[in-house]
Amino acid sequence: MGVEHFGGYHEIVPFSGNRHVIVYMNDEPTSYPTHWHTPLEILMPIENGYTAHIGNRTFRLEPTDILFVAPNVYHAYAAPPEGRRYFVLIDLSVVSDVLGVRQMLSLINPTVLFTASNSPLVHARLQRLLRELCDAYFDREKYMIPPPDGIFGLSGAPAAPVDLLEPVIYSRALDMLVLAAQNYGTSDRPAPVSRDRRQEYVNKMTMVCSYIDDHCTEDLSLDKVSGMMNFSKFHFSRLFREFAGDSFYRYVNRKRIQYACQLLVTQGMTVTDTALASGYSNTSSFIRMFKSVVGCTPRQYRDQAVAAAAETTPGQGGSPPEQKGNTL
Repeated sequence: MGVEHFGGYHEIVPFSGNRHVIVYMNDEPTSYPTHWHTPLEILMPIENGYTAHIGNRTFRLEPTDILFVAPNVYHAYAAPPEGRRYFVLIDLSVVSDVLGVRQMLSLINPTVLFTASNSPLVHARLQRLLRELCDAYFDREKYMIPPPDGIFGLSGAPAAPVDLLEPVIYSRALDMLVLAAQNYGTSDRPAPVSRDRRQEYVNKMTMVCSYIDDHCTEDLSLDKVSGMMNFSKFHFSRLFREFAGDSFYRYVNRKRIQYACQLLVTQGMTVTDTALASGYSNTSSFIRMFKSVVGCTPRQYRDQAVAAAAETTPGQGGSPPEQKGNTL
């Protein structure tokens, strides 16, 4: 089973309040169809295996295998009748301006898999960090530090406790991301070029992805960007697809639509203004591309996002189909 690049649905991850992390302990035999989301996802089976379909690759995960799924990557999951696994979803947009974060995400895009056999030392460190992250998430009271006596808030009531949970989680998550980026060449991921040229191409493709991320709303052409790297467009196209897991133009359009999603939800812009701000001169073309990538129209997406934000309440059961289990 391969995952189509277009046609999967956009999962709106139900972060609550000012939280930017969700951890699911999933024990459901439910399979999840092709979807994508903006948070980074980390998956580790604990009991029994699990199957992940990413791009044209299928990963048969064994217990303690650790799979990174980069933001905005189409993927699907098939669950066995019994088993347990961790899903960790982390919104990295809050640290995207930290130098190196977007470059690290480019290195692991679309996915990397670490196992005890392909990289035993790195896998052991990743497993320890992931378990620390999950333990912290499910024992959050441990990270609520009471304020000093005599400190009061603006209302005159005692000041609220200091919540250190997310700093702890982000520190573990960034440590994992750094390890994955530094050692992605040892993971279960085919190298597009010979080992002696790999680092040179990795550096160039990382620069390309960063440039596209920053300039996706501009008029970007394959000729222009391949020329910047001193590659023929045919050689560049092959390398880019191997590195980014998508064609050049699909990658650009996905970045534009991702930007458009943010504008629709946070800026309240009209569809026409959003199209122009996202790099599309034609509103009809924008709507067609938006439906192809997200699975609905821009207006429907905005209404869905607003409704989801209004209805999300932490601690309630009854997760919708796209959510991956139970959380606190």
